[in-house]
Amino acid sequence: MRNRWLSPIAVVVLAAVIVLGAALDPSGLAAPYTWTGADLLPVAGLWQVAALAVYVPLLLAGVGVLAWVVARGRAPLRTALLVWGAVVWSAMAAKLVMSLVMAFGDVVYLAWSTGFTGVKAAVFGLPVLVATWLTQFLRRRPTPPPSSSTSPVDAGPAAASGSFFPPAAGPGWVAAGAAVVLGVLVGGVWWGGSPVGYAIGDSPLAPAPEAGPLGCLAAVTLLGVVTWALNRWLSGTTSPPAVVAGVSALGAAATLGLVEVAIGLPDDLAGGDTFWAPAIMLRLAPALSLGALLAVATAALVALLPARRAALLPGRKGVALSAPIRMAAVVAAAALAVPLLQPGTTSAQPPRTKGLTLSAERRIVDADGNEVLLRGVNVNQLEDYFQKFPDKAVTRPLTEADFAGMEQMGFNVIRLALSWSALEPQPGHYDPAYLARISWAVETAAKHGLRTVIDMHQDAWGKGVNAAPGTICENGSPMHGWDGAPTWADRFDGAPKCEFTGRDISPAVARAFTNFYQDRDGIQTRLVAAWRMLAERFASEPMVAGYDLLNEPGFGEAPPITSGVLLGRYYDRAIKAIRAGEKRGFPHLIFFEPSVLWSGLGFEVSVPKDFTDDRLLVFAPHLYNESITIDQGTGITVTSIERGFDLASRAAAYYGAGLWSGEWGWFGDPASAPITKYTDQEDRHRIGGAFWVWKQSCGDAHSAAESKTGGNLMIEDCATEKDLPPTPEYVAELSRPYPRSAPGRLTDLTADQASLTVQGEGTGCGLDVWFPGAARPVVRSTGLTDVAARQTPGGWRITGCARDAYTLTAHR
Repeated sequence: MRNRWLSPIAVVVLAAVIVLGAALDPSGLAAPYTWTGADLLPVAGLWQVAALAVYVPLLLAGVGVLAWVVARGRAPLRTALLVWGAVVWSAMAAKLVMSLVMAFGDVVYLAWSTGFTGVKAAVFGLPVLVATWLTQFLRRRPTPPPSSSTSPVDAGPAAASGSFFPPAAGPGWVAAGAAVVLGVLVGGVWWGGSPVGYAIGDSPLAPAPEAGPLGCLAAVTLLGVVTWALNRWLSGTTSPPAVVAGVSALGAAATLGLVEVAIGLPDDLAGGDTFWAPAIMLRLAPALSLGALLAVATAALVALLPARRAALLPGRKGVALSAPIRMAAVVAAAALAVPLLQPGTTSAQPPRTKGLTLSAERRIVDADGNEVLLRGVNVNQLEDYFQKFPDKAVTRPLTEADFAGMEQMGFNVIRLALSWSALEPQPGHYDPAYLARISWAVETAAKHGLRTVIDMHQDAWGKGVNAAPGTICENGSPMHGWDGAPTWADRFDGAPKCEFTGRDISPAVARAFTNFYQDRDGIQTRLVAAWRMLAERFASEPMVAGYDLLNEPGFGEAPPITSGVLLGRYYDRAIKAIRAGEKRGFPHLIFFEPSVLWSGLGFEVSVPKDFTDDRLLVFAPHLYNESITIDQGTGITVTSIERGFDLASRAAAYYGAGLWSGEWGWFGDPASAPITKYTDQEDRHRIGGAFWVWKQSCGDAHSAAESKTGGNLMIEDCATEKDLPPTPEYVAELSRPYPRSAPGRLTDLTADQASLTVQGEGTGCGLDVWFPGAARPVVRSTGLTDVAARQTPGGWRITGCARDAYTLTAHR
């Protein structure tokens, strides 16, 4: 008997949840639907209305139809669970269609990313589950005895009470087989290549190559067994076998995800942080997206087979014996197929250049093959900041004395922040005076032994996010302007210039980035052209280490569509433009970042794994763990410094890229700051990075009106605008000894403020070690010849030649 109220109740409850979520969470990061408050008209493209016109209707329609289909059982809990599964699957299906409208192509990545919607749907679908259970429970009637006219599929378990496996459970074998076969065929690609593959790829139990054949076999076996078991249990609802089979497959994949959570929990709990909480979503998301695929396939297969064929039962006498035989056959087939389907790994070698390149082990090396650690500082003195305080300069002058000071601290790189607004004040017009300042900075840095990473910097989009006087923001605060895009590129579409818990969680910023990623009115094309122009200018400059394509990109209105697929497309366009501009020179390194969420959380769903064919890639997240990440305001550390380095290293390996921390620091009170933890991890992972920041003005947009000093390393007195002595604790850690370059590859590095141990393997005379202080260091070595120490500004440079394995120690 059908319950005619079940479907409308499910739809009404879900609609209420959607409206409530949109009102309470304008960021859309947790809510089922994002509404930023931007104008819906005029419509510049289907992507602009995709969430409202595609996602929401499809979600409600999917839940309504599936709830109507299953609303005829007399098992309240099982019927409610079927409706709950319908919410999860419908949300993922609707999100996929919406994603294809917003970013046509990249179907597999977009299907992967629907898993995050599935995790959210499992939460916002709970009210629907409760409402449908209550509806069924209150209308429950006694179950009538089976009649002779009742078919096995409609009657449920009561129709075969004398059989261990009732006929209604028969389609479960078909569903189980489909789940196993599809798990073998696509599970490895799905799991390891997901948008969070870097975070979950080390699992011992997964349908992925990293788990090995036994792990894959265990995973697909679990999928088959749980699909069959759920199908047998849920068949008691008398719902259509195809729907039951599909929800059972989805539930089996969710179970696999939960097992992954349990297996990873010991490591997730280690480290003294609370990373285990987001790790649950990171592990469940690819499982649910795989489950959505399995649900479609199993439901279709069961629906297409005749009922008698779907049951696959040779007779009651043989049922009890044939069941384990069928399952054993399925597992055996999977065992034979798994080893054959493990993909091989290939790695294209980066091209040789006259500048920096990458080794086969994805380490940054120079033209002679010496491994190079790029350690230095961010320079923001050429940025075009919003004038927050009329009586204060937004930046401090950049002079040669600054570069001399960096040299004295042992730095060998700067990350030079540029502003698109100053570079291209009018569309297609590049400011020659600003370009001259950039060239002067690169040349002057080189005179002092400093390479330059040219960074297209932005914070919260640009100056144009400044809210008009009198702006009122519910549950937020009016924004002031920032830096980055020129005002001619602003496309806010009426979105409120309000921020919620931070400048980047803002409707105006989200809409501006969405328009940029969609290349509305050609604004992205203009920035891509600017990159080509810069690449032409520095095509033959060996002291330009490379190009950072965009600082802390905004996540847009529909992450990870905007912050994944569309950000990756911008990166690919920019890289192609840069390579075109370098035709008369040589290729430089490309530094690419995940969205700003990584800086705030310590992890993120990043761009697709194959977003570019270029191989001179360096993954450059900002490792602000335990300093200015969002969690620090709550007194809880979600992602520790150690965890942040491990995740970043795994992500770099995932992309086949080098690793470099584009920004770090800002730990607060130097006496209690965990900066030593950071520098120890930097040495353990043998990478470089750029401290934020060299000199920051009291009039900088980051500063507060009540600030007494400005900056983080070189300090400014806000009252007198004079320089103050830098913080000794920061100077000591930033100036610690390290190998600027080393023959071959480094195998171990440990250092503190007064000692250093370097181990490596290679041949050549490229060893160059920085050691701070006026006193000559005591140096010992093995495997090195021609070891010498010469005094330089601020310290000593220790050089030597290596043959095969070598070790160098130095101390005061």
